[in-house]
Amino acid sequence: METTNWITASASVIGSSHVAEGLPCQDSHKVELVVGTNFIIAAVSDGAGSCQNSQIGSKFQVEKSVEKLASILKLKGWFESDFNYSNLEDWKSISLNIFKEVKKELIELSVESNIEFKSLSATLIVSVTNGDFIACANVGDGRAAFRNANGDWVAMMIPTKGEEANQTIFLTSELWEDSASLFFGNSIFHEKVTAFSLMSDGCERSSFEILKYIENEDRYYDPNKPFKPFFEPIYSNLIKMYQSGLSSEKINNLWETFLTNGTDKLSSETDDKTMILSVEHSPKNVTEI
Repeated sequence: METTNWITASASVIGSSHVAEGLPCQDSHKVELVVGTNFIIAAVSDGAGSCQNSQIGSKFQVEKSVEKLASILKLKGWFESDFNYSNLEDWKSISLNIFKEVKKELIELSVESNIEFKSLSATLIVSVTNGDFIACANVGDGRAAFRNANGDWVAMMIPTKGEEANQTIFLTSELWEDSASLFFGNSIFHEKVTAFSLMSDGCERSSFEILKYIENEDRYYDPNKPFKPFFEPIYSNLIKMYQSGLSSEKINNLWETFLTNGTDKLSSETDDKTMILSVEHSPKNVTEI
């Protein structure tokens, strides 16, 4: 496999409603390049707005899930050049066990810190890729997408929601463990990955088609379709920023500004907003763009 690198922009931005209510930013994110490999692992977590310590829960979840995923994939040989990572059942088992372990340690944290467990409620999305495949797992809402070799953006997950209207599933919930087939999402795609993005639901109105009306059936549905006119410009701009020699810190600062008011929908969004965008590049690709 050709040696590649990843350029990443990431930020978590506090929503205006949280500012007005005196709440902290309850979103968290984490990105880790696996040293000596082409692998990159990313996670996004959206803390429940009604839960006092959800920002603690979201930060704990992204840190632990990325750490555990890197450890278990190394142990199972995924980082070896000749490893066959095509088995969806393996990914289901690995990701489900990691989510369960993170939940167990979250319970331990609540006991040690004398914090109510449910007050730590947050969603969780994790993803791993080396450019030749990409895998994703989630509990709760948010969105995730990857860009293939044809320049098309493909949804990687379906937001998992409860049976009641507007019921969000969090890692602290029993539902996703009791009924994993319904409330624990996972997927793996075996094709070239040129970029990927994970986000909390504060960014979905800007970047996905999420609500369509079927007139003859008088109902709405969620197409869960990445909006290419949103993703392609930021994909190109991230590479241009890299080419211009901007540091990772500067790129992330500009990314934070973009998430705050880069489009009308981002500017009007009152919820916290988190988005990770990672672009694969090789010297050849960077020269051609």
